Amino acid sequence: MLQGSLIAKRYAKALFDLALEMNVIEDVKNDMELVQSVCDSNSEFNRMLKSPVIRSDRKQKVIEGIFKGKISDLSLRYLSIITRKKREDMLKQIAGEYIIAYKKFKNIFTIHFESVVEISDDLRKQVIALLEERTKANIELNEEIKKELVGGFVLKYDDYKYDASIAYMLRRLKKEAAEVNLYKREL
Repeated sequence: MLQGSLIAKRYAKALFDLALEMNVIEDVKNDMELVQSVCDSNSEFNRMLKSPVIRSDRKQKVIEGIFKGKISDLSLRYLSIITRKKREDMLKQIAGEYIIAYKKFKNIFTIHFESVVEISDDLRKQVIALLEERTKANIELNEEIKKELVGGFVLKYDDYKYDASIAYMLRRLKKEAAEVNLYKREL
């Protein structure tokens, strides 16, 4: 495990525990989704957070200017603490780890579903129902269209992957065909 992700998990856990104690985990989750969204969409903001030249108090003013009035006071104070501790470059990771902790607490599994075409509502409901039955959890299905799969689908969750795509089957067939020795005579 990377040192940075371990630190981000610890900071996120501290925030989650505090939010749970104050009974505001939903509000803080929404705040962390906004923080993550800003980090994803604004490369200048990310550069500013990572810059060793810009002082922490200046970074704190920028963070306050962006998020004040848009996130809860608890989350804003927390971002201030992160900045004072010089961990602002990990803001996106911490927000992501908080969301993971929230989903784990709420028993929500995020499943990534890749296919060549968009699936119908009927099939989507069937996939979600099947996965909910198997995992005994609430399923959040993220769909992605990938033409390179040729056909079929790929399901991903955490470290698990179920690849039922035609592209995978073709690669496997090609590998198996390459292993066949045409010159070896079998009796």
